[in-house]
Order: sequence, then C-alpha cells, then structure tokens
Amino acid sequence: MKNAMNPSAQWICGAVSAPVDYYTEYRLPLAVKEGKRYVLSLACDTDYALYHGETLLAFGQYADYPDYRVYDTVTLPTLPPEETVLSLVVWYQGVDSQTYVRKPSGVIFSLTEDGEPILVSSPAILSREAAGYIAGNCRKITGQLGLSFAYDAEKPAGSFLPSRVAEGLGTLVPRPIQKLTLAERAEAIVVQSGGFVLRGGKTLGQVMQKAALTVYTNHTALTGEGRTILSAHEEEDGIYVILDMGRETAGFVDLDFIVRSPCRVIGGWGEHLADGRCRTAVRDFSFAYRAKAGANCFLHPFRRLGGRYLQLFFESDAVELIYAGIRETAYPLTVAWKPSGNLLRDHIAEVCINTLRQCMHEHYEDCPWREQALYTLDSRNQMLCGYVAFGETAFPRACLDLISHGQREDGLLSLCYPAGVDFPIPAFSLVYFLQMREYLTYAGDIDFIREQYPFLCSLMEVFLAKRQEDGLIGNFTGERHWNFYEWSEGMAGNLGTTDEPAVEAPLNAFLSLALQELATMAEALGKARDTVHYRLCAKEINLALAKVFYRTEAGLFESFSNRRHGEYSVLTNSLCLLCGAAEGLDKSVILTILASNGDGGCGQKVIPNTLSMNGFRFDALLKEDRETYAPRILDELDRTYLAMLEQGATTFWETAKGEADFDGAGSLCHGWSALPIYYYHQLTSNK
Repeated sequence: MKNAMNPSAQWICGAVSAPVDYYTEYRLPLAVKEGKRYVLSLACDTDYALYHGETLLAFGQYADYPDYRVYDTVTLPTLPPEETVLSLVVWYQGVDSQTYVRKPSGVIFSLTEDGEPILVSSPAILSREAAGYIAGNCRKITGQLGLSFAYDAEKPAGSFLPSRVAEGLGTLVPRPIQKLTLAERAEAIVVQSGGFVLRGGKTLGQVMQKAALTVYTNHTALTGEGRTILSAHEEEDGIYVILDMGRETAGFVDLDFIVRSPCRVIGGWGEHLADGRCRTAVRDFSFAYRAKAGANCFLHPFRRLGGRYLQLFFESDAVELIYAGIRETAYPLTVAWKPSGNLLRDHIAEVCINTLRQCMHEHYEDCPWREQALYTLDSRNQMLCGYVAFGETAFPRACLDLISHGQREDGLLSLCYPAGVDFPIPAFSLVYFLQMREYLTYAGDIDFIREQYPFLCSLMEVFLAKRQEDGLIGNFTGERHWNFYEWSEGMAGNLGTTDEPAVEAPLNAFLSLALQELATMAEALGKARDTVHYRLCAKEINLALAKVFYRTEAGLFESFSNRRHGEYSVLTNSLCLLCGAAEGLDKSVILTILASNGDGGCGQKVIPNTLSMNGFRFDALLKEDRETYAPRILDELDRTYLAMLEQGATTFWETAKGEADFDGAGSLCHGWSALPIYYYHQLTSNK
C-alpha cells in the first residue's frame, strides 16, 4: 500500500481484537520543545478524537472507502515544554450503513517536529480499551446514520498493552477539504421540565416517547456559568428537561451537571416538539449515559446530532444542571450572498444559508437529523445554492470526487457515498453528469473534468448498453435497484421488490440530459468525436421519447409505458421539456401544468412535483419563456417558503408537509430545499 504520510508508519490496532462499536485509546508520548512546530498526520477507521489531557485538539475522520483512505494533517497548538502524552481515541463502528463502508479496524499516524518524524504508528505504541465507552452497544439510530453510543462515567480504562499490526487497505490521500470547527457553548434555553414515570418501550427512544410527564414551563438560560437545580417528586422516576438551541443546528452533545449518586441519563434529540417532547421513537434518536456521583462533564465527539432540541431524562431525584446542549460543528465558510433590500427574500436567503451550513460537514448531507447521507440529487441542489451563497468550489469538488469512488460492480453509482448498505437509484447516477458540468461552469476546473472523463464515459456506457430497438432504455430490474424519481404518487418506485421490465419516461429524459452534459464536457476537452456521438444519442432518445410517450389527445408526456397508462406527472413533463423531447410538439398544456404544478385546468389528473424537483420544473419554464415565468417562479418561492417561516422554520423542510410527512419522520432541515437562494440570484438583480 502506498503510504503518503511516512514510509515507516504502519496500520495498527489495539492489543485486544476489537468487536464492532469499540473505542480504543492510543498513547502518543511527546517531549515538547519550546518554539518547535508539531504536526500529526493520521487516518483511522471509523472516527477519532485527539486529546491533550482533557482538551480536545482535533476530531473527525473524513468519509472514505477501503481503497481510498483519507488522512488528516493536524498542527498541534502550542503546548508547554515538557514530557507529555497525547491521547488518541479511535471509535470503530464496524457495521455497514448508508454513511459508512465497513473496513478493518485500525489507525495509522506520523508525528513530526519541524518536519522531522519523531513518532510513527507501530506495534510498539501502547493502546487500551478507552474509559467510559460501552463496547458492543450497537444500537442503531437509523439505517442511514448507523450507531448511537452508551457511556459509563464510572467505567475505568483497560490496561495499556503493545498494539498489533492491522490490515491497511487502499492508497492514502490527503484530506481534500478543511477540517470542521467546534463552536463554543451556545445558550440553551430550558423550555420544558418536570418529572417522569417510565411506561416501558423496546428502545430508549420509545422509553422517552412513552413516559408519562409532568410539565411546567421553565425558561432558564444555560450558558455554563450558573446552576439550575431541578427536583422530582417522590412518586416519579426522575427528572426530565428539554433544551432549545434557538435554531436548527448540528454538532456534539455537551453535558455538564451534578448528581448526588450514580444514575442513568437517557438522552434524545429532535427538530420539533409537536408531541410535547422530542419525537425520539420515530427511529431511535437516543443515547445512554451512566452518571457518576458528583460532577459529570461529557462531550461526545464521535456522533453529530442534528436538530433544535436536546432532551434528557435523569433517573435521579435531583440534578444541578450547569449546561446541556449541542456544540455546533461547522465547515468554515464565508458568505458571498449580498442582501437585496427585499426583506422577505433576504430572510428566506438567510434561512437557506443556515440550511446549507447544517447540511455541510465532511461532505454534503441530505439532512443532519435523520440521515447525514450524500446523494447526487440532494447535493446537486446544494452545490447550485452553495455557488451562490458561498462562492467556493473546493467542497463540491471533493464531494464529486468522493461520489466517483462509489461505482458498483454493475457500473451504476451507489445510493450514497460511502455506503455499505446499498440499493442504487439509476436516475441518480445520471444526475451526476449534471453536477459535473455545472461544476465546470462555476469552477472552470477543466483539469478535474479531464481526470474524471474516463469514469464518466464508463458510467454512461452502463446506460447506453441498455438501448432497445425503439431507441429507449428499459428500467433496471432486481431487488437491489430502486426505480425512484421523487416522493410523489406513483413516482417513488418499489424499494425492496423486483420491478417488471418497463420503459420509463423520466429515466430516459434524465439520460438525454446527461448525454447533453457529457457532450458539453467532451467539447470543453476538445474531444470532437465524442461530442458528436453523445449529442446524436441524446437526439435519438428525444425523438423516441416523443414517439412513445407523448399523448396528442392530452398534450402531455405519459410517465410509464408498458406498465401504467394514463399517468401524467409534472416531473416527467418538466424533464421531457427540459431535455428537448417536446421540440416540434404542442407545449401549451405542458407549460400550463408546469406553471401551476398540477393540472392547471387541463382536464387530466397530473401528479405535482415536490420541493426536491422544483429545479427541473423552474428550469424548463425559464428555458421556454424567461420573461413570462420568472416573476411567477419568484412569487411561488416567496409564498411556499413564507409558509414555513410563519411556522417557525429556522431551516427549510424536506417537503411542504414538514414533520408530519414520512409517517412522522419528515425532516425540517433538508439540503435540497435551499433552492430559493439560487433562483433569487438567477432571477433578480442580486448577482
């Protein structure tokens, strides 16, 4: 394996074979000399936190793959000249999820003094089971997020022993983006507290959801400077408290409290209090902490919580609460957006910016609460908005590169990046071509396009190889393929089942768009033959789309052939108009349903599109008649997002239904919903 840090550094793991969900502490001795610069380079599986005493110096392994290992370079702060020890705690998840690919446990590092190596990872490094953390807890929050944690403040560390050589896979490459920052404690407001009586539940999330609560309002502000004393009645099982961070945020749980005797603390988090408490049971948004008698101060740097509210159940008759809250972790960004003077739109833009920030960490995330997963469609919206909001291109470039490492054996891109649990959406593989061309437009980075071009061509061949006699491609069948387009009636596919062979208009329209974008990139690279080829393929698909799917009597493109007739959707017609399949046809009905996001009086049942797909609808309308449709789009954005603001939104929602959608799991912070800032920029003078 190529080692980009130090040739003598080895992958190592603890002396005891680590089970899944295990925390190992490595001892890094250091003789600090005055005026010297110390730099630690390291990579691990799954995540790490570096300490000097009780001080957290660095955290956060970049998401990677078995054959693509990313290392961090951490410049240590000035330390007092003395013999000292750094503590490196490594968490091994070891369980596949939609945000993690399981790899062997281990860590590799090198420490330099003014550029000269003084310590490298080897079996001589002492390691032990970390104090506090409960090994093998393995409680899954969601299938996307992976595991939660359990901590016992009275659990001692294991004994230090020499480490072992571990299996190291992949080529080490430097982190492509900046490290996250950890904010200071933000004020947390106690908005509800009282006593509770437990009423059972299979998960900790259910335990909190089912508990009977006594409720009184307490608007105490916690800053870490004073103390709030809470007491339970004799007949109650303990005290609960709900804290409001003031807005949607994403970061690490931070606890600082005093109890008279050891007790269990159950924690939960959420985005709203629609149930009179955090909705912890809709998945299992919970963690467990076993408090010791006296002072407890705990920051967990291995699991980022997303939400506005933190909820704590203390199984104790009294607690002195000094602080509890979520310490925000953020990617360093400078806001490029300039206020326009339109108060409503400027407010919406500010909330868009917070939405984007909360969905940008090691990579783009669809939502910080429920998934924290990188998808092509979600991140495409986030990139377009980010170009406008922040004016930077390093972050999207890194995400596009990470996505390229997610190609499956069948040639498609995986669902998320990285993902050990996978059921790919073929249409999302085609969205990647749109992202790449848009990156080229905004960044002008032709070298990256050149680097990725062979991969782009191989990905396109997966689709072109499926062309049929009619010029179109069929859907992807098999249990692990998800023919999804959006969360609306009839358009969400059948996850977990094998679809019958069919031809689907949305997939072919996406293919046409992708071919046109690939042709544009080929032209930028000077590849004339490829340019002509891909444009001709797109033209042939457009002609076939019109022939197979356009219904003259309705004036619309049908969504599905050979499977369900008479089904029309706004998304399908947006894509067909945008890709050029409607050229030479009567577009009047299409424009009517796109402008109204529904039937518009056309006499047909037409499935409207959701917030996630508004970009395609808006772009199709603007392509046809910018002057007519720009003010209508602006008005729709104003109305749609004002409705969220009026309901207290501090970030924008996954769908217009908010928390009630997806059986109570609707996200109130979703990256794809920041689109207003992009269209305000495109359609107003704010450029």
